[in-house]
Amino acid sequence: MKISFEEIIRPHRVSVKELFPSLTFYEIVSPHMSADMAFFGKDTQLENLTGANLKLKAFQEQHPHALLANGYLEVRAFYNTSRFERNGPHGKEYRNIHLGTDFWVPPQTPIHALFDSEVVLSHHNDFHKDYGPLLVLKHTLETFHFYTLYGHLSLSSLKKSPKGAVIKKGEVFAWIGDETENGHWPSHLHFQVITDLLQETENYNGVAFPSEIDIWKERCPDPNFIFLENLNGR
Repeated sequence: MKISFEEIIRPHRVSVKELFPSLTFYEIVSPHMSADMAFFGKDTQLENLTGANLKLKAFQEQHPHALLANGYLEVRAFYNTSRFERNGPHGKEYRNIHLGTDFWVPPQTPIHALFDSEVVLSHHNDFHKDYGPLLVLKHTLETFHFYTLYGHLSLSSLKKSPKGAVIKKGEVFAWIGDETENGHWPSHLHFQVITDLLQETENYNGVAFPSEIDIWKERCPDPNFIFLENLNGR
């Protein structure tokens, strides 16, 4: 019988505060950004970064002691563009189901390793609405291997953590990027868990087509499984 990732990781769960020890927060709150919630108003493509940053700032001010985290399996209108479009088994579909958790934190926030790690991807995906600087770390628990992905970083993160670097648990290995370098997004960390890297060397899907979501949920399980806290907020 196959053991699930949740069962494997349960004895090794960590606090999300270990990811961002420089931040002070007492709760986790999830702003809902799914396609039907219109968190960013009429800016469904998230192109007006000034307006988006103002909305995020206002939401953070409503929850001054919270870490903002959201997004696993949300259907996001951000990706309803020609770049993420194809004709699927039931007609046109968009690769718009989000496979990670977003942490909406300020630029230059340091990111600390949750486990002993090896850098297996360190690459600047320098395209509009891509990851920008991306790192993927490999972790080993006894005989089990899995990966964590970190997107929308600063360019300095790639110099700090080149491919092949060994990182110890608790070590700073990256920083959050701003909109000039992170793929043109409001500053945040895209955090994703991966069980099968699919031999990728530069990039990895952060969103999935609806017709393929079952296999992608197996490849990218819920980041909630890693953390002691509930990333879905209240």
